[in-house]
Amino acid sequence: MQDLWKNYGRLVLGIFFLVCVLALGELVNRPLAFATGIAMPVWGQFELAALYLLLTLLTARFIKINLIHGVLERRTGRPIPTLIGDITGVLVIIVGVGMIMSSVFNKDMTTLVATGGMSMMILGIALRDVIVAAFTGVLINTEQTFKIGDKVKINDKFTGTVVKIGWRTTTLKTWAQELIQIPNLMLSNAVICNENQPTPAAKRGLEILIDYDTSVESAERILLAATLSAEGVKFDAPPSVLAKRMDRDGVLYAIAYTITDYLDGAKADHAIIKSILQRLRDAGIHVSYAKSEVLHSQSRVRIADRSLDRLNLVKQCRLFYELPEAVCQRITDLLITRNYRAKGSIVQAGERRHSLFLIGEGMVKRQRLTRDGNGFVDERFIATEAFGRGALFLGQPHPATVVAETNVLAYELTRVGLATLFAEHPETMRILPATLAKLDVLQSGSQDASNQERLVQLYRGQMEAIHGLGHSDPRGGDVA
Repeated sequence: MQDLWKNYGRLVLGIFFLVCVLALGELVNRPLAFATGIAMPVWGQFELAALYLLLTLLTARFIKINLIHGVLERRTGRPIPTLIGDITGVLVIIVGVGMIMSSVFNKDMTTLVATGGMSMMILGIALRDVIVAAFTGVLINTEQTFKIGDKVKINDKFTGTVVKIGWRTTTLKTWAQELIQIPNLMLSNAVICNENQPTPAAKRGLEILIDYDTSVESAERILLAATLSAEGVKFDAPPSVLAKRMDRDGVLYAIAYTITDYLDGAKADHAIIKSILQRLRDAGIHVSYAKSEVLHSQSRVRIADRSLDRLNLVKQCRLFYELPEAVCQRITDLLITRNYRAKGSIVQAGERRHSLFLIGEGMVKRQRLTRDGNGFVDERFIATEAFGRGALFLGQPHPATVVAETNVLAYELTRVGLATLFAEHPETMRILPATLAKLDVLQSGSQDASNQERLVQLYRGQMEAIHGLGHSDPRGGDVA
């Protein structure tokens, strides 16, 4: 109601007042004629013209506010620039004034158009730049070159987000929160790049040179998994990794990815580079570069001092952190190598496959119930991470289906292998329950020491009951 009064209140009051004046007729016009010396019929024409003018203004405002910026905006689902509404309102007023001159004052429209045309021509020459600027603004809105909210680049000189398209200028807001007023006259001949069209998605890429010690398959798996696991990055399409060319210092890999919003480009690059460096550091892979012939012998840059072998992989896994090196070495001997293609299933929900899987390269995903049972949560596992603790140590079925998101190299520790380990290294029956309890407490976020001790006793009792010392269950053997 308040908006209606603000938009139309004064015009409605003016119309009501003029209607009352015209209804009173001579009661109002006679005193005015006596006081001013202007004939009563002339006063009647002025009053009728004023009434029609207010009705024209009311119509123009209604079309601008309710039709263009109301119905049309709701139909199109996006805001319509004010310039379109302003021009439409001016056209309605011009037509209304012409009708008033013709119907109220009995003026010949042909003469008016001719006289007005000559006057407009003279005025147009004087205001050529202003008219071209306004016409350019109209074309921008009608051709949808860009709209409010789009990020544009003009002549490779100005870059920013469009915040206003006016009669004379278009306003951009830069990344530094500065407002730039660009004359529409300049836009008529400018090269404009709209980064929001056809969609806000943006293709981006990185290149990295890796030495020849790393196989193409391993590099592809690690780089793809690192890209997919980059924190906070939203992909519009799956990324890809290609070996681009063979250089003197190594193989050049190109990582291509498409993000959903170009505005997140810098953040996405940062997150992906950070993730790649971390994965390469964990894998002990070298990055190569050649600065000059003199420095060629030093062009290999070691990301980490650890090589990617099964022993270091086991030692990096949180589950085996506290085990002696001799035990870790024995675990590496008991591991079974598994290769899975992208989108392939590793285990099914409820499957009684009593095995632990340690990820060597790539990434896997499983979807499981939340702790309160009211929803699902996605869990992803990458290099050095493992799943299946409950299945191996406690004889439980796997809680959820696990699927390879990329090509995956994994290592499986079966119940037979675990029984062998317990028989050869009985101390692991004491160390592993404490590690399992600690991981559970970290995962739950609890700080209760008594709860951790209770979990240690629970795990130890269950493991001794299920596995014993040197006892194995042939049904838990190697499963393809």
